[in-house]
Amino acid sequence: MSGGLLLHLAAPMQSWGSPSQFGTRLTYPYPTRSGLTGLFACVLGLPRGSDLGELAVLRYTVRIDRPGRLLRDYQTVGGGFPREKTVITAAGGRRPLNEATLQSERWYLADAAFTVAVTGPPAVTERVADGLRRPVWHPYLGRRSCPPTSPILVAAVDDPEAELRRLPLHREPDRSDPGSGFAESRSGDEGRAVEVVFVHDTDPGTGRPPVTQVRDQLPAAGGRRFADRPLWETRHTFTHDQHAGTGTAWITALTAYNWA
Repeated sequence: MSGGLLLHLAAPMQSWGSPSQFGTRLTYPYPTRSGLTGLFACVLGLPRGSDLGELAVLRYTVRIDRPGRLLRDYQTVGGGFPREKTVITAAGGRRPLNEATLQSERWYLADAAFTVAVTGPPAVTERVADGLRRPVWHPYLGRRSCPPTSPILVAAVDDPEAELRRLPLHREPDRSDPGSGFAESRSGDEGRAVEVVFVHDTDPGTGRPPVTQVRDQLPAAGGRRFADRPLWETRHTFTHDQHAGTGTAWITALTAYNWA
């Protein structure tokens, strides 16, 4: 028997880390399994290194309400100091003055919004829901500099994937670039409709091979050696009246939503 949760992830900035070297920290274009596992571990108060087998059984489908835009944060550290105060090297010394400044880039998704269906055993989803309602540590969307703008837990429901097709979109009526996560289509006299991308971590029954692989699978016993996992995509049409807007307009639409 499975239970389910609907989550909503929106913030001025999010970052769902992809394999990167120190100088450049990239982000995937949607929430990752490792990022969501970390979020749940955070609200449950599980320290790093904990056994995550309980959370490993959860399955996710991500609806891309707003894909957002990539934002680069350029950072430097260590420059402008005398030699005795430059960055410490791995060998325990100090970097020479001509190499003192370290440069790095952090990439974020700006103004993105995602709705996530979570399925799994009721005992696990209920525990996660309780953690989201009363978090031990403050949740964040990928990095600690990315707090959410609204409560993450939308509702506990029997069939969260079905609700993903009905729940209003957190976006304005379509004026966006069709190449940024949405494909415009005409819908008679009803105005514009959009095909919204759903990202699945199990085959949704299409019979097609996965579209990509991402390296975001954490080992159940803890640690930080990620493994690859496949992803599938489907597209679902949302009509003009399912665009609930942003800000308080979306909160109002969510409050009035009929869960029947």
